[in-house]
Amino acid sequence: MSLADTIERKIRAERATRLKRLALPSEFIAPNYGGRSIANLAASIIRILGGTIRTAPLEPALIQDFATGVDRIVLVIADAVGYVRLIETLETNPHNGFHALLRAGARLAPLTSVFPSTTTAALTTLWSGYTPAEHGLVGYQLFLRDYGARTEMIGFSPVATKELGSEQLLAAGLEPDKFLAAPSLPQTLAPVGAPVYHFIEEPYVESALARVQIRGARETRGFVSSSDMWVALREHVEAHRAERALFVAYWSAADSIAHRYGASSETVVAEINNLAFSGEREFLRRLSPAARAGTLFLFVADHGQIDTPPHAAVCLRDHPRLRDRLLMDFTGDPRAAYLYCRNGEVEAVREYFKTHLADEFVVVEARSALEGGLFGSGDIAPEVKHRLGDLIVLARGNSFLWDRAEESKMLGRHGGLAAEEMLVPLIAARLDG
Repeated sequence: MSLADTIERKIRAERATRLKRLALPSEFIAPNYGGRSIANLAASIIRILGGTIRTAPLEPALIQDFATGVDRIVLVIADAVGYVRLIETLETNPHNGFHALLRAGARLAPLTSVFPSTTTAALTTLWSGYTPAEHGLVGYQLFLRDYGARTEMIGFSPVATKELGSEQLLAAGLEPDKFLAAPSLPQTLAPVGAPVYHFIEEPYVESALARVQIRGARETRGFVSSSDMWVALREHVEAHRAERALFVAYWSAADSIAHRYGASSETVVAEINNLAFSGEREFLRRLSPAARAGTLFLFVADHGQIDTPPHAAVCLRDHPRLRDRLLMDFTGDPRAAYLYCRNGEVEAVREYFKTHLADEFVVVEARSALEGGLFGSGDIAPEVKHRLGDLIVLARGNSFLWDRAEESKMLGRHGGLAAEEMLVPLIAARLDG
């Protein structure tokens, strides 16, 4: 059995062991915070560069033999490039640029995302090494009690008024550098003298989410496409080849494409091929031997995606007896929704899902999910319990909860516990061979 198969087998066993009390369906993939998740990858990066963190490192078989003598780490985060989709791409395209790494001794294995498997929660974990329970950014939409608002956490604006402008809560006094309950990678690495160089698409350089997640980077550089991202990475690694440092690049295109065309669309495969082609041609082939020396290359995704055609939507407005029992429309994500129930209505809401929507959703108590470790362990951020509501609704199959009058236009989504959403690829390679 290959390492990748062994890791995947262990990942799939986690649901029935550590999270047994939640009685999750067998098709769900539970986050493996003990050594096989993106949280553990970030913790390993910190340890390799000399820092300390409570989070467990990756299972030794994944990268331990690559970690000796490392001075520089290059981490590329590709939004929504799930493990299932990457494997399919590699199998159908023998010329994909990642094959060059694999032929040279790179390792490819699955990890899990976090719960919820959504960008705000997962990227914050990758940028900190802390689980969602610890950093507190536990969903795409959250009820922020300090502002009395259901808030969209990418734009940091109330859901009701986000069309009027982004980052409205910043104008209302929210301070990005104080929002999270956990330090960032740059802040954790600063005491050991390991600077972080950050590369992100130009429109997001000064975004609220980037300012929340990425605090303390020595330099942030915007880029336009994956091709100039790889060039910028190469130039910076060359320029700092005598320095112990971390270089982190984030590429979002696959996520946007999958949302628009569907997770299984050939357009997603095309984007992965383009990303890997530029990576091989503009980064790997042209990096000097001096820059390769002591350099560890890591490629990972924050989460995957699953197809969510419009007919798979379960519209709250079509279930008035359910909606009337809620204080407000859901927060969280359409595939991992947090429900705030009216006083005395929790059991009625649970029973409604059991009776009418059991094929589409599984319902768990928010407190049980938090205490049971679905969001991670450690010191739970003070506001988390207020951001989860009473019940969590987990989507099965392609289903998703929908609270708007207009039809959903996204053909791909994430946030839930399906394998397509939860399994992400880790490619690890020593660039000096």
